[in-house]
Amino acid sequence: MMNGSQQDRSITTRFFEFVAREAPKFVSFGLVGVVNALVNYVITVGLTLGVLIPFGLGASDGALGIIKAIGWAVAVSNSYVLNTLTTFAAESGRRLAWPTYGRFVASGTLGLVVEVLSFLVAVRYLPLTLAAIVPIGFAFVTNFAMTRLVVFPGSKSPDDTIQR
Repeated sequence: MMNGSQQDRSITTRFFEFVAREAPKFVSFGLVGVVNALVNYVITVGLTLGVLIPFGLGASDGALGIIKAIGWAVAVSNSYVLNTLTTFAAESGRRLAWPTYGRFVASGTLGLVVEVLSFLVAVRYLPLTLAAIVPIGFAFVTNFAMTRLVVFPGSKSPDDTIQR
């Protein structure tokens, strides 16, 4: 039987092994996220400048919301494709599937909710320039965790989990 010190060392060792194993996926997921942030931005700004403003809808909250939703939907769809083919290729078999896409969008929606709520809190305590950045980190961690645990869980072996 292990004493407390040996057991703690075992938990610590397992934790660092887990982090080391997941680090490449975390970085890849982040790079895909950067690409899709740009996709979202280009679509949102492009449609606003190219469609809303010429039709006099540049100040319409409803129209801006629809354009923002389109940008997010295209970006999250592109993120699903890129993450399926790269970051989680082993778990997905590089196969695109509607049920997996549905789970990916649902988990991305949770990330969006975390981002909006953390922004609403952060903006009360931080300058806008910082308050706009902080939620990105919370949403990124939420999105990665949900994608890794729910969308592409992979195989479950005793070494994949951290146990007490």
